[in-house]
Amino acid sequence: MTGRSHKRIYVFEKEAGIRDLLENSLAPDEASVSGFSGHQECIDWLATKPCDLLIVDLDSCPEEGLDVIEQARRLTPWVSSLVIVEHAAVGCAIRAIRSGAGDCLDKPVQQDRLLTVVRTQLARVDISARRRPRALTQMEVQVLQLILASRTSYEMADDLHRSKRTIDVHRKNIMRKLQATCLADLIKRALGLGFTDQQERAEGTAKPEKDQPSPPAEGPA
Repeated sequence: MTGRSHKRIYVFEKEAGIRDLLENSLAPDEASVSGFSGHQECIDWLATKPCDLLIVDLDSCPEEGLDVIEQARRLTPWVSSLVIVEHAAVGCAIRAIRSGAGDCLDKPVQQDRLLTVVRTQLARVDISARRRPRALTQMEVQVLQLILASRTSYEMADDLHRSKRTIDVHRKNIMRKLQATCLADLIKRALGLGFTDQQERAEGTAKPEKDQPSPPAEGPA
């Protein structure tokens, strides 16, 4: 590791081809590379450890890969993402961009092209983004979904078996973390991060849980 300014790349793929290529091509002081073949493991790392660039191979695991991209957009919206798709897989590429991917490359991936894109993405990384407010806790996610479902604080308190005062604290924290200035701004930002305002989804998540952060905290330096 090279200290606080060290940049980190996560690669989600079933076989370690992209990861191995990057590890063998990038200088140690450019970035470290962590590979994941497990969908949940990758999401868990995104939720708890710092990441600057997420690369997802959609050719080998399209549905899981799309979910990783969508979860990354919600958990760490400041993290850049790059997807690798099968040649001419236009539909897959469109779905990836809609899920939050920032760039897309076709297979077979040319090494020079991949390294150029990766280095360009890393050059845009603002390390100070890691010091942004902590991401939403699981309980805050539930409260936000209920806000989008037009539930009042009293109704949320009843749904989640919490006091109204606790719900109000969560609402205040959500506003601060999403840097929203008013309710309309909060809704706009939440929808932009992929949250839904559908009542059935909000009700599906309105289960009492321990108020522990599952989405990412500000990663250890």
